[in-house]
Amino acid sequence: MSVIQGNALKAVCSNYVPVKDPLKSAAWWQRNFGLEFAVPYNEAEAQVILKLSDGQWLHLVETEGTIDNQFPNKAGYEMFRLTFEVRQIEVLYDHLKTNGVTVEDLEDRDSCGINFVFSDPDGNKFDVNECIDVHRSPEEANRVRAHLFDIVS
Repeated sequence: MSVIQGNALKAVCSNYVPVKDPLKSAAWWQRNFGLEFAVPYNEAEAQVILKLSDGQWLHLVETEGTIDNQFPNKAGYEMFRLTFEVRQIEVLYDHLKTNGVTVEDLEDRDSCGINFVFSDPDGNKFDVNECIDVHRSPEEANRVRAHLFDIVS
């Protein structure tokens, strides 16, 4: 019997999201996030596969019945199952709000970065994160916080 040494899990390559209409959902993801098809749409599979910028796949899988992609945490908050890493979170946040996407309030989680939660048209919740203190200069991080949280200097 062999023993695994170190971390055997490299990355998450695919995420599966339940949707009512894969093509309609794909158009929404393309419009709001610029995602592209990873493979041509195959109606027989009843799913659309989109590609994130780092190559992971987002499967929009047609489902019937109630879509319940969330779960309550101990405090009763309906949790999301995925957090997307982004750059220029302030641009994305403004873009989604302008497009009428349901977004929750921004949170500054200190060393974990800035996050917000959005919902797709099927009611699936997703989290978005940017560790601005890691990926930006201190001056730029302060400007982003001021923009997003209306901080007056």
